[in-house]
Amino acid sequence: NLVGTQMVVKGLDFDNLDLVGILDEDALLQYAAFRVNERAYQLMEQVSGRAGRKDGLGKVMVQVSNLKHPVLQFVQQHNYQALYQFEIENRQQFHYPPFTRLIQVVFKHKDKHIAEEAANIMQQGLSNLFGAYLNGPSQPIVDRIRNQYIWEILLKLPKDSQTVNNCKRAIHQQMVLIQSNKRYRSVHIIPNTDPIY
Repeated sequence: NLVGTQMVVKGLDFDNLDLVGILDEDALLQYAAFRVNERAYQLMEQVSGRAGRKDGLGKVMVQVSNLKHPVLQFVQQHNYQALYQFEIENRQQFHYPPFTRLIQVVFKHKDKHIAEEAANIMQQGLSNLFGAYLNGPSQPIVDRIRNQYIWEILLKLPKDSQTVNNCKRAIHQQMVLIQSNKRYRSVHIIPNTDPIY
């Protein structure tokens, strides 16, 4: 018997391993990030490559509650092309890369309400020019790290350098404005262009 984490998929070679189980894959498939299907597919494909390496006869068991999730079907068929087609259509429909540029603005503070207020001020300040591209503010799934509460704004901008640069300038101006207010001076505001999720 062998129990491991995702490290098991990182190219390790185990003799006589003919059954691999992936527990609670729903936790990954339901994660709120636009690259989640791609990552889940990659993980399951890599894990399936660990089983049966010696004689080619291996089994992979995946624990999920949604048996009809498209990614599971793509993995069963080892069909990366179908995954790609599914993903590219969804990303175009919901305005994610490669069709857009993303700017994420993160707000951190020890007081949840102060972080939220600062995020709302930023959202209001950007809404006149960039309202069509704005999402949030909202809290991420992990909304507190090291006693700092987190709020986020996400902008899905057209792939136009002038629009992106104008938005960056507007974010910087809003940051200066927010932090000139004594109440929000200690809020950490972190803009991130094309964040990796």
